[in-house]
Amino acid sequence: MTGQPGYIGASASITAEDVPALYEGAKFYSPAVGDANRSSITSWLAGLLDRNGPVPLLRVEAVPPETACVSVCVLGSGSAMADLPPAGDEFEVAVRQIERLQRVSFGAVYPLAAATISALVAVVAAAQLRVPLLDADGMGRTFALIHHTAMHLSGVSPTPLAAVGPTGESVLVEVPSGPRADRMLRANVDTVGGWAALAAYPTTAGVLRRAALPGTVSRIANVGRLLLDRTDPDVLVTRLGTITGCRRVARGRIAELEHLSRPSDVTIPAHPSSLVIEETGGLGRQLRIELRSEIVAVFADGALVAGAPDLISLLDVSRGVLATLDSLEPGDLVDVLATPADAVWYSPRGMEMVGMASHGIPLAHPRRR
Repeated sequence: MTGQPGYIGASASITAEDVPALYEGAKFYSPAVGDANRSSITSWLAGLLDRNGPVPLLRVEAVPPETACVSVCVLGSGSAMADLPPAGDEFEVAVRQIERLQRVSFGAVYPLAAATISALVAVVAAAQLRVPLLDADGMGRTFALIHHTAMHLSGVSPTPLAAVGPTGESVLVEVPSGPRADRMLRANVDTVGGWAALAAYPTTAGVLRRAALPGTVSRIANVGRLLLDRTDPDVLVTRLGTITGCRRVARGRIAELEHLSRPSDVTIPAHPSSLVIEETGGLGRQLRIELRSEIVAVFADGALVAGAPDLISLLDVSRGVLATLDSLEPGDLVDVLATPADAVWYSPRGMEMVGMASHGIPLAHPRRR
């Protein structure tokens, strides 16, 4: 990432050399997601940046307030995207559909979530549209539903939105309610190919100055650089803490991984399970980790020690890399890391939307006790 020395997000450019760090940092903020699309998405983006040149990365405050902006992300199954890769123009087509509908020309794009491959496809869209990428997003990590955003909490509508599938078919949604927009989209994702390129939350830079979460794209790049520099796990956790505020909850070995029979909220696309870790050293506690589409709570000897909206991840100590939920095996030695979410998610409305109660665990968050 090129820019002035000491770059903090005011002005920079994303180049092909930055793609590996962006990918690793985006994965840190979406630890449940595997690497099925890694090679294809990183090669696609790096090639695009080589051909089209660097993408300017700008703070929202550096963009004129009247500039029309739109967010992009991947909607649906990552495995479906691996089976049916993008033709290449889906994100540009989705943005152009909203431009035609609203009769505007977008002057910047931003990721709906600076996490998962959605962070990278925002760079793809910016490169194809030849506009800057804003150093901001709507989640600061990844959440399950498209209205789980800071913009939604600020009263910004996600619609009109367009979803374009890999077969070229598209869905345009215009409804006033964010939750209803999400339900309508998910009802159509399988029909258009199992995944779709989403363009949503059309607004202006002036609105995003108060509604979006700043600095999240440059943050994942910085986190990714640390993760690529394979080092001692203790050193890595300390360095990550300086950027993300993460802390080690415990280190231990996975003793048991089980699926649960109890029902979960059908509006959350997830498959509950539970993980038991025996702490090595320290207090020798037994940790129970509750999983949905992400880790949503950590209990130590029955006491809640971390929970959503905290970002909870597992670091494979033997390899010094993040462990995805589909890679876990009994006997693995892992560090349980808890990273605070952006402050908006600890507000009463934020907790109601993405806190533990939304995952069927109606307990007070440790920050509130």
